[in-house]
Amino acid sequence: MLGYYDRLQGTDRLLRIRRIRKAVFAGILALTLVLIAARLGSDGASLKPFFLPLNGVIEVGLMMGLVTAFVGLYLRLLEIRKVQRDGQRYLMAKSSMARAFRTAGFAIGLAVILLLAITPSVMETIFSDPPQVIPVESRSQENVTFESPDALGVTFVTHVRVLLTLGEASVSVLRNKASVSSQRMLRVLEPVTLEIEPTMWAGHATWTLHFQNPSDNRSFVQFSLEKGVVPTFFSTVPFLLFLYGAAQVPWWVVLRPIRERTKASSLVGAASVLEEGERVFDDATVIRNPEGSSGHETIAPHFPVDPPPPSLPPPVANPPKAPPVAARAAVPPAVDRPKPLVPPPVPRPPPREPETAQSLARTAKGLVETGAYEKALELYEEALRLDPQHLPSLEGQARCLVHLEHTREALTLYRRILDRDPKHTFAWQAIARIQAADRSWRECLETLGHALRLRPNDSAALELKGDALTNLGRRPEALSAYEAAAAVNPSDESLRQKIEEVRVDVPGLLSRALIASASGSYPHALSLFDAILEVDEGNVNALIGKAVAYRRSGKPQEALNCLDLVLGIQPNNASALLHRGNILVAAGNLAGALEAFDRLTEGDPGDDAAWAAKGDVLVKMGRVEDALRAYSEVLKISPGDEDVQRQVQELEAAKAPPSEIFEELFRIKGIGKARAQALIDAGFRTRDAFAKASLRDLMAVRGITRAIAEELRQHFASPVQAAEQVLK
Repeated sequence: MLGYYDRLQGTDRLLRIRRIRKAVFAGILALTLVLIAARLGSDGASLKPFFLPLNGVIEVGLMMGLVTAFVGLYLRLLEIRKVQRDGQRYLMAKSSMARAFRTAGFAIGLAVILLLAITPSVMETIFSDPPQVIPVESRSQENVTFESPDALGVTFVTHVRVLLTLGEASVSVLRNKASVSSQRMLRVLEPVTLEIEPTMWAGHATWTLHFQNPSDNRSFVQFSLEKGVVPTFFSTVPFLLFLYGAAQVPWWVVLRPIRERTKASSLVGAASVLEEGERVFDDATVIRNPEGSSGHETIAPHFPVDPPPPSLPPPVANPPKAPPVAARAAVPPAVDRPKPLVPPPVPRPPPREPETAQSLARTAKGLVETGAYEKALELYEEALRLDPQHLPSLEGQARCLVHLEHTREALTLYRRILDRDPKHTFAWQAIARIQAADRSWRECLETLGHALRLRPNDSAALELKGDALTNLGRRPEALSAYEAAAAVNPSDESLRQKIEEVRVDVPGLLSRALIASASGSYPHALSLFDAILEVDEGNVNALIGKAVAYRRSGKPQEALNCLDLVLGIQPNNASALLHRGNILVAAGNLAGALEAFDRLTEGDPGDDAAWAAKGDVLVKMGRVEDALRAYSEVLKISPGDEDVQRQVQELEAAKAPPSEIFEELFRIKGIGKARAQALIDAGFRTRDAFAKASLRDLMAVRGITRAIAEELRQHFASPVQAAEQVLK
């Protein structure tokens, strides 16, 4: 009975078409799978080892998609023709056109992206491996094995770049254990490019790089695999995508007239099948404001209206009927009544979400970037109170403690992190940096061993390992660590500087230079100091040793230049200040020497040698009281210093000036008590001392001008000198 009803209504043909469409699509799918299997077989696909090249699958799928698009359009037209109502035709055409538009946009957009010139280089950069460094022991060989192409046949190795960083080595390439290229000797720091499959892979294979070290020393080789993407993805696949996008255009060409033709009739016909209270919205029906007061247009909905009943003569006393609902909606009211103004509701503030460990950690991270470590530390502590196992908060708290120089607490936190995650590389490196700052080089080296087992090619960890080995005196191993770090990060100039420093035995050269300077071989010592400074121009010990050699060889100005370089690097270097003061004392520049000794005593108040040197300068300048205070500081530090005690006794004994000379000086014009005392403190205690003194000696005393010095010489001149002055 149901089949008879379908035949009577004409829907049996529609069902038949849909069954045919399912059968056709199933056949196309089966044919697609057969073609894909054939293509994979021709490309050498296998399950063990797993190799499934996708380029063939994509090409076959796109070509069969073109066939499916045209077959689907034809069957869709048959369906539309066999449906009974225009509303169904309209909906089927509209949905098919929208799907075709989205499909065409996606296919053409993807094709344009693949055809851009930058796309292949970007994909090659993404898939290429970073450089790797392998050591090759003396008289041994190393093999590096890789597979090309990858399991999906998307990328393959085009070239291999090889760089010998240290030692001697040769390289050869093997494909499936068969030699492809002969052995090629490598030269240090000269990159070599080896071809693997420059244009396209021939098939899945296992490749081997065979390195051999013929020398007796250990060698280091850096290599990187340069990969390419299958070229059909940038030629054949975009062409098929354009065709697939163009195949969606007939859907619009064929179905658009059907959609436009059935749009209006679908809305009218829908009203006859609606239940009571339903409505159909037609955006083409517009009701205009008859008064034109506001200028707005109103969209009127279609309501189902029952056909009017047959007309009957109305009764005499029958009141007028109310207009239909649709008519009342269309006729505006005669009088516009003002609507009461309703104040808008006051917006409520959004409820504040409770703080979580994640939100607190994010806020604290922003504070760390601005340098507010103490406030960030408080937030991290609050986050850990909410979640004691929150790893980002533990890391942030440890960083803040390191910045605040609370290294013990930071070490405790980093070890807590490692208890939770033993493979946390950053925690291992942070512990190693703290140990390096404490100069615990053996512990630092052990910690770096854990970090490098997790990330063997980490440049920062390798550099820190080189620093630890250098300070432990293991220079060859330090050189290997620095070179491995430079191979990973070749643009780091500081690594190159450290490599040169390790290659040159700076401690040995410094020891030899100091011995040569002490034995009087000043030219040889200076050449050794220059060799050190060529490698490390900021080596303070070499600069100070060079200054001492210059001073001993009678070149005080060159010595001062070297000491100025030291003070430019370390402004409070005690040794440089002491040597500078002594050189200036010998040159007669007492003021400059006093300035150097003042800086020295301010920087290190416990240096008794600095206080003693300052006291000696003050004695020469005639400032006895200041000299006594300097010597008292020496005796506070070293109470048993006999030389300083004897110097203090001599100054105290000479402090009381002879009353005769003092009275005589006081009577001279222009000399008061202060200048008289200054002259006596400077050593002018007798008439003979004044008679033998030159104008320059007298003017060196504080407060003595040239006129006063001439007056003193004239007053204390001997009879012979007085006669000579009269004759002149």
